[in-house]
Amino acid sequence: MREAPPNLAELRLGEPLGSGAVATVVRVHAGDGRQFAGKILHTSHRQDAAAQSRFAQEAELLRGVHDPHIVEVFGVVEVEGERVLLLELVEGPTLAELIAREAPLGEARLAGLGAGIARGLARAHAAGVVHRDLKPANILVAGGHTPKIGDFGMARATSLAGVDRSALTVLGTPDYMAPECLDPLAVDVRSDLYALGCILFEMATGGPPFAGATAFGVIEAHRRAPVPVLPDSFSPPLRSLVQSLLAKAPGDRPQAAAQVAALLEQLASGSTAALAVFTDERAGGDPPCAGCGQPRPAALAVCLHCGLPAARAEPGPFTVLVAGPGEPGDQLDVTLREALRRWVAGNPGLLVTPGLLDKKLPRVPFTLLRGVSEATARTVGEALRQLGVEVEVVRGGPLKSAKMRKKARALVGRSLAVALASSAGVMSSKAIFVLAPLLLVGVTAAAMWSSVRQMTRRGEQPAALPAPLQQALAEVERVGPTIDEARHRHSLRAVVGRALALAPALEPAAGPDPDAPAAELAQAVTAATAAAARLDALDRELAARGIHGGDEAVRATLHERDTWAARLLSLTASLDGLAARVARARAGAGEGEAAALADLRARVDALEEVQRGGRGT
Repeated sequence: MREAPPNLAELRLGEPLGSGAVATVVRVHAGDGRQFAGKILHTSHRQDAAAQSRFAQEAELLRGVHDPHIVEVFGVVEVEGERVLLLELVEGPTLAELIAREAPLGEARLAGLGAGIARGLARAHAAGVVHRDLKPANILVAGGHTPKIGDFGMARATSLAGVDRSALTVLGTPDYMAPECLDPLAVDVRSDLYALGCILFEMATGGPPFAGATAFGVIEAHRRAPVPVLPDSFSPPLRSLVQSLLAKAPGDRPQAAAQVAALLEQLASGSTAALAVFTDERAGGDPPCAGCGQPRPAALAVCLHCGLPAARAEPGPFTVLVAGPGEPGDQLDVTLREALRRWVAGNPGLLVTPGLLDKKLPRVPFTLLRGVSEATARTVGEALRQLGVEVEVVRGGPLKSAKMRKKARALVGRSLAVALASSAGVMSSKAIFVLAPLLLVGVTAAAMWSSVRQMTRRGEQPAALPAPLQQALAEVERVGPTIDEARHRHSLRAVVGRALALAPALEPAAGPDPDAPAAELAQAVTAATAAAARLDALDRELAARGIHGGDEAVRATLHERDTWAARLLSLTASLDGLAARVARARAGAGEGEAAALADLRARVDALEEVQRGGRGT
């Protein structure tokens, strides 16, 4: 039950409890014997408008937000002539102090504390609040096991339309700042979930996941360094959860704090269902793009991060050769060989393996693909040119290429020179005259055979996707490359990846339309495509007008942006919920997907309503 507010007339200040950069926290005594905490700005900050604004904002944002895992805020009051932010008094250390004394924590305790933090975040997010500075020093631990999130002084509303423009600044503590935090428009509830991932990592290891010589160096590590993994002593689902929370792109993280809390609660209780659900849900992630290394759904013909085209093998009369850089007979550069090898591995639709590329540096030109359509050859050529590889496409076999014939002649010349050098004074001119054509045929055949063997055929084409999903992906491939902001392309890729992972897992519908579940997924992808494109257009409008402007047009644009962003986030979270429900049903631990599909349908309808209503909500 929520504690009743004190009688303000009976409050008096007590001893200091702690001090930070901006404020001191003191004990506050009430006439009825209860005790509270009071935050008082340092004298040096009382004329600081920004500090005063954050002081008042903490009380305003948390008005009506009550949760066992959030420090209760009673408001700003005057006590003994001091302006005091009155708070619940939590008797216990900060999580930072607990980590310093006891880390690394055991899995059950770590998961229990993490679940409580996630529950507090879920309540704050549901109330429209993003913390923006979640860290162990801002979490109090009551009784050694109940975490309570405090210090919402840097928090802002999830709705950008209603925040003061000063809230659209870069804030946070580098050790816990998500990669997107340098762009205030990109910060949302998933930035808090990233900070939670950093905290879980620190509880497990004793230190935050990234380090650097300077604050900027730490931020750069968050943005670019590989995500570290927890030690093997922790369970696979916990390790996977922390990895996903620390994903660079917000769309690759869990989308809702409540989902994270539920999983951590299961882990804290030692539930084996958590292992089955999370492992199933995260299995088979998207392969990396050969150009940028970012995840790319294999069914998409283009990378939504860098725009590199993907390729699928279609039969036809064309041959694709790697022709350079360099002269015929030159070895391919080592760096380009590695880029080409990654590209082949990242394009499973070509149905080839790198073959001899894995074993040696080939000489150009050499055959990459044979017997493919002109469209396939054109797509492959465009992609490889972006990697710096010179490509030649010929109709027919490799020897239709003048460069390939030149390479064969060069090899013949080298072979003849070797033969003459090794048999000087032995072979007659007549023997050489007879040997030359044989060498030409032999070396040409060898060049052909070596060229053909550079790539090895493998497997069959994957099973075709249901028609509704194919149509939705075609729209993604058309619209995705036109979206300027990477964050919106990433959000779209997150929806596509989830939908494609779910497609084979859903049971066909009973009745005349067995593809109905796939159609629901396709509509989700189509709605997400429209949302990502619209958000990109709105961000261009804001860039042109200036986001810090306070006129009505900016507020209206921010309001529309809020609506699109919130509903796209809820759609992505709904796909996560559907995946978890399907996994539980497979494990015999829950109901099937019918209810989750209905929820997904509602999220799609909500996005379509925004699209129909223009600027309406």
